[in-house]
Amino acid sequence: MASFLKRAYKPQLIRSFSSARAAPSSHGLCRLKEYYESTIAEDLMVLGYDHSRVAPPTSKHLDIESHINHILQEQQEEPKTTTEYVHRTRKGGKPVKPIQPLKHGQVVPKIDKITLHAMVKDSIHNKSNLLSAFMAFQSITGCRPFVIYANKSVVNLKLREGMPVGVKVTLKGEEMYQFMDKLVEIVLPRLKEWPGLSITAGDGNGNVALGFPPSALALFPEIEGSFDVYPKMTGFDVTFNTTAYTNTDGRLLLSAFSVPFNVKK
Repeated sequence: MASFLKRAYKPQLIRSFSSARAAPSSHGLCRLKEYYESTIAEDLMVLGYDHSRVAPPTSKHLDIESHINHILQEQQEEPKTTTEYVHRTRKGGKPVKPIQPLKHGQVVPKIDKITLHAMVKDSIHNKSNLLSAFMAFQSITGCRPFVIYANKSVVNLKLREGMPVGVKVTLKGEEMYQFMDKLVEIVLPRLKEWPGLSITAGDGNGNVALGFPPSALALFPEIEGSFDVYPKMTGFDVTFNTTAYTNTDGRLLLSAFSVPFNVKK
């Protein structure tokens, strides 16, 4: 009887509700990363699939007559002369990306990294003015930013080479998705008179940049709760570096993450 009760009331294993793909981060379960891997990646695979490049043959038997005509036509053609190879470059001297491969599970566009960048002009006259932007970036990202120094001197701005002029932080992995979640759920919906991202945004390689005014920095929950700690707000730029090959795929990826776009001309 005791052995039966022991088997009957044996504690069951507790079901784990965390995703096997997205491990919990220091902030908790990374909801946005799990949403990408379970939903967005499959949708982008279907939306970007090119059927014309991998169309199956209409018949398993070869058309003998058309195949022979194609061979005879190639033999009658004169050999083509060799042409000089022209190295194509994009605007600014950047190399052109290779042709996008066929769609499969390994080439679905995804966000590679997010870069936050801010230039503080007041730091030229006083280095302490850079501290407010430094602490603000560290609060909203959870990562320590690094200081940007001037590469050359500008006489009109009284700028000398080696002077600190801004801060920058690069987010990857869990911190990137946590920042993206706060951006699309809290900051962007509260921006006043912002029509949305331009429908033509992109640098030609699937990367999209977005500029924010100084008032947007105070919309983050980490700064809104302790606004007096940061004496000076500054504008900043956010660059979404994706693995997409075209601007269309990059904008489609950001749209799946609920980034609004302005379709009006």
